Amino acid sequence: MGYLMQTLKEGKFILLIILICFTTTLSAQDNFNLELNISSSKNGSGDLSGFHFNANFVKSLKNNFCYVISIGGSTHQRKNELFFTINGRENDGSILYVTSGFQVGFGMDYKFINFEKHKFGIRIIPFGRYQSTSLPDVVTTLFPIITELTFPVIYFEQTSPSQTLAVGLDTSFIYNIKLYKSFSLNLLGNFQFDTNGDTIRGLGLGVVKSF
Repeated sequence: MGYLMQTLKEGKFILLIILICFTTTLSAQDNFNLELNISSSKNGSGDLSGFHFNANFVKSLKNNFCYVISIGGSTHQRKNELFFTINGRENDGSILYVTSGFQVGFGMDYKFINFEKHKFGIRIIPFGRYQSTSLPDVVTTLFPIITELTFPVIYFEQTSPSQTLAVGLDTSFIYNIKLYKSFSLNLLGNFQFDTNGDTIRGLGLGVVKSF
């Protein structure tokens, strides 16, 4: 409980910083970008597949630096297939596990290459994240040969919270190609981890509108 409260306080602190930065930015009239990125990604050791997305406000600074306000999320799933027959009819007892989360962050960009039509850089964003999962810690399946029933019996053990708050760090490498006037395309690879022990890695695309 103490850990959860401490994580919640850290998450509120990050959100407060983001709101202050966003309010300050709205008063500025110089150039900025709006991004929408989506990645095909893996959660954990790779057994959960899905996608990760974020919408970003990117404001240019001096010396190839930018700051970034990011709002995003992810959803991943895995299906454990289980089929059995009762009274001559095949039944699908497969179980779908889903892990989804929402996060907000504030971070920085640095561009190693910064030409008009081609840009390449690294992005680092500390974030606060809420996550919910149906993935149990232990799954035990007892088949008819053990139970002498006509169908398998499955029971679950949950030793950790299914809803968590965490803080973490998201790192991305981004190659940006200008397509037409104020529109460009992001090619990106990202990896993130958090204090809940979750990792997400993926490859994706994004669209960027410059103002």
